[in-house]
Amino acid sequence: MKRRILFFTAVWSIGFAVASFAASQPPPPRNAPKLIVINDDGFSAFHGGAYKSADDIRKQILRYRDTQVAVLEWCFISGSRVNFPSKTTELIGDGVPEFPRRGDKLCAETLRRLATEGVDTLDVAARACHDAGLRCYASMRMNGDYPASWMGETVPRMFNSRFWWDNPRFRVRGKKGEDLTKLSYAFAEVRDFKFRILREVVERDVDGVNLDFLRHPPFFGYEEPLVAAFKAKYGQDPRELAADDSRWLELRCDVMTGFLKDIRALLDKAGERKGRRLGLSARVDWKQYRQWGCDIERWVKDGLLDYLVLAQHTLGGYEFDLKPFVSMARGSGCAVLFGEEATLSGHDRTPQEDKLIAEGKMKPPKRDHLTPEQYRDRAARWYAAGADGIHVFNDWNNLPVLKTLGSDSRPDKTPR
Repeated sequence: MKRRILFFTAVWSIGFAVASFAASQPPPPRNAPKLIVINDDGFSAFHGGAYKSADDIRKQILRYRDTQVAVLEWCFISGSRVNFPSKTTELIGDGVPEFPRRGDKLCAETLRRLATEGVDTLDVAARACHDAGLRCYASMRMNGDYPASWMGETVPRMFNSRFWWDNPRFRVRGKKGEDLTKLSYAFAEVRDFKFRILREVVERDVDGVNLDFLRHPPFFGYEEPLVAAFKAKYGQDPRELAADDSRWLELRCDVMTGFLKDIRALLDKAGERKGRRLGLSARVDWKQYRQWGCDIERWVKDGLLDYLVLAQHTLGGYEFDLKPFVSMARGSGCAVLFGEEATLSGHDRTPQEDKLIAEGKMKPPKRDHLTPEQYRDRAARWYAAGADGIHVFNDWNNLPVLKTLGSDSRPDKTPR
């Protein structure tokens, strides 16, 4: 299996190094000077009952027709299960006898019914995007699985795949060998599992793939393949070194970069078949990306990404200096977007809260979000720093904002 992945990478790297790896092509802005990208998590609207049919998905996406949104990222995965019929992994909630919340049960029942009816939710979303004049990037949460015992196993049974349950040996390990829940990209088997899902994804009418590294780290720990490789190269045990040892970080970055090259090659092959280039983007934490194994400087330099989203692994309202990333990408063709997390406070509803709400014993927890004024004031700062656009997360239905967010009165003197 590992040999097959390496062979695939080598063949396509040779054939497409000049054509694709060195030539990023970000999506163009639409109805505005700046690029606006939004992310539909592919779960909340099923959970809340807004998506009950293919027509519901289509109608929602067609609402973006007259906005400044140029790209809709449709998230197709929660945990390591998906919301479209897959031969590699299971549907979200399929085969689960007990659900943590009412919305989880509704989501699972809806996805199962749609699959039985022959509805492919990912393809429906992609085709609706094209009818609305948008591009559709299929968004993969890179590591969303939950601890096995969380909430009495109800949540992990709904979201974690059979692959996750059957292969505890492929999970991230701490320095003392402790199980840290997430699947580790140090293992070729994990990369192959994720790759096979993406191979199914690009068979649909999507325009690209988004890799969401903010959902959720870690991606590497102290797994045997990495430890053995480090010992062989440096004669030291990385578990005895500082976690931020540059050699250790570089080794993990090499593994993840190899995986991105596999994905870029997959997209090139699918694009050749479709007669158009398919894009690749990533959303990363602006501060911790290298500790997570994300060598964004190399990704940009090698032409792997068409747009890069810099954000932070917290609630929204954060600020940081975007200029170093703008400078890093200058001349590469890769667009740099500031990633807005719309949620400022609050938390996902717990099963206990959902039960009390259903019984009329409490009101739904309040969650504060960025206001239109905050969006526009913040966008002006990111544009002044050289941002090519804004990425909106957890606010895909805010039409008043999405009709204005791409406007920038300043002349753009630093095109990439």
